[in-house]
Amino acid sequence: MSTGPHARWFRARLAGAGTIDIGAGERASRVWRSRRMHRARSTALGAGAVLALGCATAGVVLSILPTGVTVAMTATTYRIGDATLHAVAPGVYSGSGTLVLSHNGPDLTAGGSAIVDGARWVALCEVAAGGAAETCRLTSGTRTLSAHDVWSEAIWHRTYSVGLRADIASARGVPVPFPVGR
Repeated sequence: MSTGPHARWFRARLAGAGTIDIGAGERASRVWRSRRMHRARSTALGAGAVLALGCATAGVVLSILPTGVTVAMTATTYRIGDATLHAVAPGVYSGSGTLVLSHNGPDLTAGGSAIVDGARWVALCEVAAGGAAETCRLTSGTRTLSAHDVWSEAIWHRTYSVGLRADIASARGVPVPFPVGR
């Protein structure tokens, strides 16, 4: 120890001090894990993050892709998806909904009414001469939508006024006055 003037002050301070007990009365609070356990946890968290990202991406892609349904019409039936309407008179079909067809020269007008997802929808579609396009106006209560359908390679490609799209497999000229893909 030093013998200088500050040494007396230092000795006076230490004279009444006891020794410091290291580790007495305390316990370690950290849990030690092996590196293998740390790697397994990191791998599981990474796999979970990748799975969540994949599910989110799939949801976005499925919401963007157009929905699809099949429509077929014969002299006795009109099928749209799982619903079947039966001919009750020439140009009139009834069942899970109602379809009325009217020919005016080469043009075809179709009116339809059905309950879709708990709401009554009424629609009027005008099929252009040649059956390659149709324009529909769909109404449910106070809500009105328009839809423009273009026929290509056995599919009506429908685009609603709100930007939604739907693909409807059908023969050329078969009208679809129902809210498909809504």
